[in-house]
Amino acid sequence: MKIQLGQPFSFTRKGRRDNQEDSRFPDSDKPSATQRYFVVCDGVGGSEKGEVASRTVCSAISKAMSSVDLDKAFSNEAFSKVFDTAYDALDRKSDNSNREMATTMTFVCFHAGGCTMAHIGDSRIYHFRPGEGIIYRSEDHALVVSMVRNGVITPEEAEVNPQKHVITRYMAPVESDGTRCSASVMLENDVKAGDYFLLCSDGVSGMIDDDSLIQVVLNPELSDERKMTEIARLCEDSDDNNTATLIPVVAAEYDNVIADETSPEGPTKRLKNPSKGIEDIESNKGKNGSRFSNWILNIFK
Repeated sequence: MKIQLGQPFSFTRKGRRDNQEDSRFPDSDKPSATQRYFVVCDGVGGSEKGEVASRTVCSAISKAMSSVDLDKAFSNEAFSKVFDTAYDALDRKSDNSNREMATTMTFVCFHAGGCTMAHIGDSRIYHFRPGEGIIYRSEDHALVVSMVRNGVITPEEAEVNPQKHVITRYMAPVESDGTRCSASVMLENDVKAGDYFLLCSDGVSGMIDDDSLIQVVLNPELSDERKMTEIARLCEDSDDNNTATLIPVVAAEYDNVIADETSPEGPTKRLKNPSKGIEDIESNKGKNGSRFSNWILNIFK
């Protein structure tokens, strides 16, 4: 599979916070059009140096990915190694002044096997398609999401719940028992020209609902740069750090397609291997699933 990207655009701002704890890779408002992987992290911990955690993870992932051949398929096993590298970097960075630091993470990578999307925490990834809207949105690892799933509160109540920013997974230096949170990973091999991918921190997703995002991202009258400017404008009153990266797809060629003769509109291209579902990728040194710590439940990012 060959995916050609257009010019990506990005922004990052402090919002009403005194400190910027968001980090991104590439750290540019106009990354190179040849860039194939992107990261957005949102540091957690305030005085515990959340910005150190987010920068460390972004830097470690970018360094680990620099030697990966994306002209080949990027497997979940390969991602797991990159994931471990980022965790190891956090361990090395930890000391008495920042041992409680943590960060969310979103990762999008375009390669010969499709698009790998991974996230941990409440920073989000969106996949947009003209005529269809949002065809994928990562599910936040957040307390209110669990409460909605278990029928404790409604989706509407979750929007105003005082604990809506409490996350249930995050990347942090390893606990004494070796615990590390897993990441949810999605391999998407249904990518088409005209699609858009958006990575953002919750300072963006908390300000713009899905319908408004669709209206901006899929507006054919706006240039891609203008779309990013409009998203930034809608977040200008955010009381949180806000960071986003928008990635357009201009072409996608498949080398393993067959004709779908059953389509009422005639033969169309259909993948031999449909998109894989979401999988939780654990650190090789970690234990399964998410973890709760007493301190994280009291942090409102």
